[in-house]
Amino acid sequence: MTSAKCEGLKRAAEARCLSDLLLASPPEWLDAPLLYARQPDGQWQSQSRIGVQQAVLRVAAWLEAMGVTPGDRVGILGHNCPEWYIADFAILRLGAVTVPAYFTDPAESVQYVFADAAVSVIFVEEGEQQSKLAGMNIPSLTFHGEQQSIASIAADARWDNRLKAACPDREDLATLIYTSGTTGHPKGVMLTHGNLLADVEAGIGGVPVFADDLFLSFLPASHAFERTVGHFLPSACGAGIAYAESVTTLLRDMPEVRPTLMISVPRLYEKIYAGVDAKLAAGSAVSRWLFRLAQRLGLNRFNRRRQGDDLSAVAAWLWALLDRLVHARLREKMGGRIRAFVSGGAALHPDIARFLLAADIIVLPGYGLTETSPVLSVNRQAYIKPGTVGPALPGVELKCAEDGELLVKGPMVMQGYWQQPLATAEAFDADGWLRTGDIVTIDGDGYITIMDRKKEIMVLSNGEKLSPAVIEQHIAANPCVQQVMVIADQRPFVTALVVVDQAILQRVWQQAQRRPLPAAWRTDADLYAWLLARMHHDEHDLASYMQIRRFAFVDEPWSQEAGLLTPTLKLKRRKISERHAELIDSLYEEQP
Repeated sequence: MTSAKCEGLKRAAEARCLSDLLLASPPEWLDAPLLYARQPDGQWQSQSRIGVQQAVLRVAAWLEAMGVTPGDRVGILGHNCPEWYIADFAILRLGAVTVPAYFTDPAESVQYVFADAAVSVIFVEEGEQQSKLAGMNIPSLTFHGEQQSIASIAADARWDNRLKAACPDREDLATLIYTSGTTGHPKGVMLTHGNLLADVEAGIGGVPVFADDLFLSFLPASHAFERTVGHFLPSACGAGIAYAESVTTLLRDMPEVRPTLMISVPRLYEKIYAGVDAKLAAGSAVSRWLFRLAQRLGLNRFNRRRQGDDLSAVAAWLWALLDRLVHARLREKMGGRIRAFVSGGAALHPDIARFLLAADIIVLPGYGLTETSPVLSVNRQAYIKPGTVGPALPGVELKCAEDGELLVKGPMVMQGYWQQPLATAEAFDADGWLRTGDIVTIDGDGYITIMDRKKEIMVLSNGEKLSPAVIEQHIAANPCVQQVMVIADQRPFVTALVVVDQAILQRVWQQAQRRPLPAAWRTDADLYAWLLARMHHDEHDLASYMQIRRFAFVDEPWSQEAGLLTPTLKLKRRKISERHAELIDSLYEEQP
């Protein structure tokens, strides 16, 4: 297994371009399954690495024949699938530039991205995604011929040995990834082959990946996190990639695929935590006692092992027994083979991290941004600090500005924003350090704690400053709370908009109050006071001025489709505030 890791490190370091990660594979990997997808009959079908190589070269030759040349931009719009992977690697091998658009974005946003990038060809998923291109006016779009599927091109042997273009170099532009952003139009982040290869190499140094690993992919491949860590990195290490049908099918897909590694965002772990908590609330007192004991022993075991120690013989025996009774079932629902989850996109609440670690489910919180290809730091499996995003990856230079903003240098840092020289200049300080926009602390071991986005720090009308993300993280640990957004900027006190999971709320309320959830629960004073008290309990370690005084229920969850969440499920605060402006104002009509 160690040699496989070294092989991935060596291949990423020596690759001329990203397509080498696939096309320059060792002979022993060629017949191994690389890509898996569920077929219409419900069965999972795999494609070998050599088969994918052939498909990539044929599609690259077809693109070249259609007039695409090195440096041209080519769009991709669709859900994660083998065809997405093949299209991306074909574009990269040709020396063209991949421009992915988010399948969750509305037509207007998709068309803006493709027009701004001046794409010449677009690979698009049939159906709903294709309809987003209707009426699109992009002068640069040169290919208007008969539509062809990637599958038909990949199966056509006439494209064999037709590719003339030389492999691109590390300095060549590989992709434009448009930042999802929470305000305004997205900007195209310019990443070279060298940027992404440097991050792949650093990532392998931080998280061991082996040729017998299997990733389950469900975050959008158009996002830098999934594309680098769940797409390029396994390609470098000989690992396989299975594509979940959607986020909603994960619980079905995981036990069938039995992945060993997954890339995810905190929302998945919050849902797991909430589901377990709600089940315990509806269960017996004995089951709750056993769970708490298993968690206590599991966390003690984790902490001791982190220090090079272990449980006593009696405690280890008891833990093994309780683990089989309590935690093993949870792991089996995830397929039973998970070595680690790599978590990014937002901060993971320490309590949720400890809950998973106690269950022997390894979660490695990390941090990065699109502008850095994207990963900058990650917790190491040998030493995990819940609440942090780990130390810097190899090759990453970090420092804090006077105001606490994290500044970065390294080979994975972007070239700039596409056709936006002013925005590019503003992104770097006078010494060439990239401004991340995140306020952080760094401890003596180099472990980073994200405090908040610099632009999202809120100031109460009395001048007190606070981090909405910190407050939201505390409140989101409540299993009843599905989503929460804090309001405080230029206001006299802190309030929040809350989306609850009604099914979980009903079970937890029934357990706590010994009576059914009121029919008009949204306006029930007793329920409101009870839930506010639970929030205050979750906020007990926050300063009093940071604690929520009032909240309001929001009926519909915020979604990407509604334009209220980014692809990594971050809140688009301005848009949510605009949608619920009257509700927010009502929270401040009278002093509490």
